[in-house]
Amino acid sequence: MSHAFTYQAPYGVFHFSDGLLTVELAEDLIVDLPLMQRVTAQRLELLGNREVAELIVVPRAHLLLDRAALTWLAQSGALNGVHHRAIVVPAHLLVWRDRLYQMISRMRPNVKVFRNRRVAKGWLQERAGTFIPFNAVAEPELLSEQA
Repeated sequence: MSHAFTYQAPYGVFHFSDGLLTVELAEDLIVDLPLMQRVTAQRLELLGNREVAELIVVPRAHLLLDRAALTWLAQSGALNGVHHRAIVVPAHLLVWRDRLYQMISRMRPNVKVFRNRRVAKGWLQERAGTFIPFNAVAEPELLSEQA
């Protein structure tokens, strides 16, 4: 039997089930670095050191989406306890999302940006059994050369 829970925070809803943590950010937020750091701290408080796949959903009705906040999510410090992370951004940010995707995919192969929640969740489910610990992964520069 799998452990599952839902937690309501002022800035969004955390739902954990079957090894997947879904974070649905609240509407009318400024999605910036301090917010994403709070989300990460909340995840660590709720799950401790448990390794999970994480799906972060940015709502269409956000006030501002800071690129630095999303790129921080691909850095190793933000990935403690996360083996794969999918970030869903609103479809109306397509050009910006594509540039962000290219940049993040060069940084980390286990972090990806999507515009469709279902596709993002499918990507996470496909990779559930492919986790390689970070200390066994080559430097990001080497990963981009292999891709």
